[in-house]
Amino acid sequence: MQTKKVRDILPPSRAKKHDPEETVLLSIPTQRTLQRSSKRILSFVFLLILIAGIGGMSALQFFFAKAQVVVHPNTREVTARAHMIARGGIEAAAAEQTIPAATIHEEKSLTRLFPATGTSVEEGRARGTIRVFNGFSTFPQKLVAQTRFLSENGKLFLSPEAVTVAAGRMEGGSLVAGFFDIEVVAAEPGEEYNIEPSNFSLPGLFGNPAYTTITGKSLEPMTGGSKTEVSVVTESDLNAARDALVAELQQEVRESMALKAKEGMVLLSDAVYLQVVQASSPIKAGAPLDNFNFSAKVQGTGTVFFKADVENAAKALAASFAKAGEKIAEQALSIEYENVEMNMSAKTLSFDMKASLPLYKEVDPLLLKARLAGASKDEAALSLSQDPSLQKAEITLFPFWLEYLPQDPRNVEITIVIDPHN
Repeated sequence: MQTKKVRDILPPSRAKKHDPEETVLLSIPTQRTLQRSSKRILSFVFLLILIAGIGGMSALQFFFAKAQVVVHPNTREVTARAHMIARGGIEAAAAEQTIPAATIHEEKSLTRLFPATGTSVEEGRARGTIRVFNGFSTFPQKLVAQTRFLSENGKLFLSPEAVTVAAGRMEGGSLVAGFFDIEVVAAEPGEEYNIEPSNFSLPGLFGNPAYTTITGKSLEPMTGGSKTEVSVVTESDLNAARDALVAELQQEVRESMALKAKEGMVLLSDAVYLQVVQASSPIKAGAPLDNFNFSAKVQGTGTVFFKADVENAAKALAASFAKAGEKIAEQALSIEYENVEMNMSAKTLSFDMKASLPLYKEVDPLLLKARLAGASKDEAALSLSQDPSLQKAEITLFPFWLEYLPQDPRNVEITIVIDPHN
């Protein structure tokens, strides 16, 4: 028999309202449930991230792992010497130790202004006119050349030529002096002789009654006296200008010829013949000038050869020193040129070649990769250090935390570095 449950149905107005405190108590279990769910979700997400990180690192290590191995083989340096002749004409290449050569030409000219360094003093003597009076007698008075006239301030002037001064004449019982105008020149150069009008005496008549009656007087100032220092072109100036201009042109010719040489060709400094075909100045030594022009022209002839021809000869000689399994480190080849001589008439260039280059034991990258693949970094380093053909080696792994080299040899990169003189 079923039991019937009877519930009171009350109107909303009579329904009992919940106390606020009861409401808070009822909501607490719900918040705790949400907190537990959030923690579970966060733990799950963290687990997924951790799994993804581990998986990514494993994938990175498996698919992208790489190793770079740099090996430095032991080397020994050998020196090959040979006397070489570079000669014009392609057929010359067939001769032993003879290589083909070509000739290039260049010409440069230049005119430049140079300063004069010498000095000289230009001197000028004052000149003027003196009126000479003859109040001594009624007879003409002769004066010899270089007659001296002394001014009131003590400046001495000379008459260049002999002259005759007119005689005096009697007028009303008195002697009226005759006179004659003569040109005079100062006894010395200098501006101090440019004097104003002055009275003059004749020192040669001193002690003679005529000393006070034969006199002179200038009516205008004396002019032209001077002493001036001027620049002068010297022989040393001309020689220095020549040397400087020729040296500059020679350098320009060399540089221009080097530019003319084709790529891969060698132009030795001693394989250039320079000729000065002009070096002159229209100005002569002693010219009173501040500056002067100098012109020069230089011609150059050079013999060039291909660097590869000399390198091939050097490699062939060095190969004779190589032992079994040794290779030539061509990239480390060093060549010196000695005793260079240029024969213009024969159109040849001869020189001694000194070639230095290292030989090293050949390293097979494929065998080395197979040997190192899958080994730990320490094992690989030990293996390389015990290899008698190697001087040293460096191993770099990617990613950096790897402890083993990749299993796949294709992911092992081998770089061979030749260190000369090791």
